[in-house]
Amino acid sequence: MSKIFSLDAETDGLYGPAFSVGVSVREDGVEITRFVGHCPYEGDNKWVQENVVPALAETPVTHESSEALEEAFWRFWLENRDGAILIAHCHSPVETGLFRRCVERDLSARQWLGPYPTIHDVATLLLLLGEKPDSVDAYVAKYGIEVPEGVAHNPYYDAVVAALVWEHAMARLATK
Repeated sequence: MSKIFSLDAETDGLYGPAFSVGVSVREDGVEITRFVGHCPYEGDNKWVQENVVPALAETPVTHESSEALEEAFWRFWLENRDGAILIAHCHSPVETGLFRRCVERDLSARQWLGPYPTIHDVATLLLLLGEKPDSVDAYVAKYGIEVPEGVAHNPYYDAVVAALVWEHAMARLATK
């Protein structure tokens, strides 16, 4: 098994700045490090206010602004990207946007440091296996995958669940 960098972010709508980011870096099925960052939500997206903000009510603020949070994430990415497969569930436009904002802050220095060849999408893997691509929760329930306690829209929880689904699905794919 390889090193997996599983990312989830919460943003103001689908294209706004990040206000919460979670990463689980796993090797051989075991988490070796993590990133959990959160800043105050200052947006006005109604869906985010109703669905995401309540899920993060107990999450401590670690950064004063979206820019500070995104820069901390960028540093974590640089420290942990080597040898890792970068995954996210339904990565576009949220997680791809996070990387774009980070890179564009210093394009000349960062343009070759972003994800390459890509962010691998858990949804595409599920689709290849004939599963419902837009729900890792449905996959977890169907296969009885044990997940840690947590709630959807908490990015660290979502990153862990995406990694567990990726590992299970890749093992299934390897047997086909």
